[in-house]
Amino acid sequence: MSGLAPFAATALALVVLLLASGGAASDVASLRTGPVIEYARPPAESSSWASACSFRHAVCVHASRRTSPSLLLATVSSAERAWDVLEGALALPPPDTDVDGAWHVYLVDDVPGGGRAVLDTCDPRSHHDRCGSFGLVDRATPTGCALDLALARAWASAALLRAVPATDEASARAQTEALARLAVPCADPWQDTVEFQSHPERALADPSSGAFDRGASTFYEWLDATFARSAGGLLRGLWALAPTRTPPGTWRWSAAPTGYDVLRESLKGALSTDSTIDDVFVAFAVERARATPSVRLAWHIPWPEQARRLASPVPVFPTGSSYLLVDHAGAPPGAKLRLEAQWEDYGRMRWVVVKLDARGQTMAEVPVTSLQRATRASLTVESLEGVDRLLIVGVNVGSTEHPFDPDQGEWEPHGWLLTLEGQ
Repeated sequence: MSGLAPFAATALALVVLLLASGGAASDVASLRTGPVIEYARPPAESSSWASACSFRHAVCVHASRRTSPSLLLATVSSAERAWDVLEGALALPPPDTDVDGAWHVYLVDDVPGGGRAVLDTCDPRSHHDRCGSFGLVDRATPTGCALDLALARAWASAALLRAVPATDEASARAQTEALARLAVPCADPWQDTVEFQSHPERALADPSSGAFDRGASTFYEWLDATFARSAGGLLRGLWALAPTRTPPGTWRWSAAPTGYDVLRESLKGALSTDSTIDDVFVAFAVERARATPSVRLAWHIPWPEQARRLASPVPVFPTGSSYLLVDHAGAPPGAKLRLEAQWEDYGRMRWVVVKLDARGQTMAEVPVTSLQRATRASLTVESLEGVDRLLIVGVNVGSTEHPFDPDQGEWEPHGWLLTLEGQ
C-alpha cells in the first residue's frame, strides 16, 4: 500500500501501546466504551430445514420452509463465488467455521441489505478477539448479481467478525460493503449512495441508517484506491493493525484501538510531508462532491455583487461536510471573491475553494488557511478567468478536545456562517 504500508510500523506500535496493560494509553482507553457484545442463535427449527453444502468450500446453506430448491442451489453457487474472490483474490481471512467444519448461511425473510453475518461464538483461546458467525440472506433477493452481492456482504461481515469483531456497527457495514462491491463488479456502483450523498453533514460512522452506512463505503473505497497498492489492501491492513483484547465476562467490546486510531497514525504524511488524517478527511470531502449522485448542496447562489451572509442549514458533525456553489456568471472581468468563514467553538473546520470549468472539471483547489484552534478563516479568491462556478467545501475535522471516536456515538455538531462578496 503506497500510503499505508510505509507507516504500518507506526500503526502497529499504536496497537501494541493501546493493548498494553498499564500506562497512559490504557488509562485513556479505559475511559472509552466499546460496542455492546450481542450474540445470536440460528433461526428456530432450522435444523429441520432443507440444506445444501458446497463441494469446494466450507459453507452450507439452509432454506426456510417454502423456499424453492433452485434458490437454495443458487445461494450455494453465490457463496462459492464470494469465497473464491474474497479469500482468494482479496486475501481476506475466511469466516470461522462451526464445530462441524462449515460456515452456515440461512435463507430467511427481511434481512437488511440483503445479507449479513451474525455473531454466535468467540474463541476464548485466541490472543485477541476472534469470533465465529453465521450468515443471514434475504430469500426475496433476486438471483444473479443481487444474490452474489448479498452473499458477499454476509461473507465479508463474517470475515470482519473473525478479525476485528469490536468494530463499531456503522464502520463495519461501510467496510464490508466496500469489500463486497470489490468482489461483485456487476453491482450498481451507486446503489445505496443516495442517502449518504443526501446527508453530507453526518459523521462518516453514523449508525442511524443502514443505507447511509452502506453508502459510506465510498470513503473506504476512496481510501483503498488512493493509498493501497492492491485492491482491498487498505482494509486488510486496517484489520491486521486493529486487534482488540476484551476481558472475559464483560458485556462490551474493548474500546481501543479503532480503525480510526490506526488511520490517524498510519496516514500521517500520506498526502504531503506534514499532512494528517484531517487532510485525508478534507481530500475525501472534495472528491465526494465529484461523485454521482452529486452531494446535496447547503447553498447555491448567483455571483454576490453585494456581501451575502449564509448560515449552515444543518450543523455539521465531525468528519461531515457542507457544500456551497457560487456561479461566476455575471461577475465583471477581473472580479475576485472575498470569503470569510466563522464557526462555533470546540469544533475544527477546514475550508477549500474548488474552481470548476463549464464541464464541472476541477481547475484548481485553493485551501482557506487558519490557525489550528481558530474559529475564523478568510481568503480572497483571485484568477477567475475561465471559471464557471466555485465550489466551497467546509469540513468538520473533529473536536478541539479529543480525536474522533466512532464508539462515542454522541458527537457535537457545529454550525457556521459564511460571508461572500464579489470584489
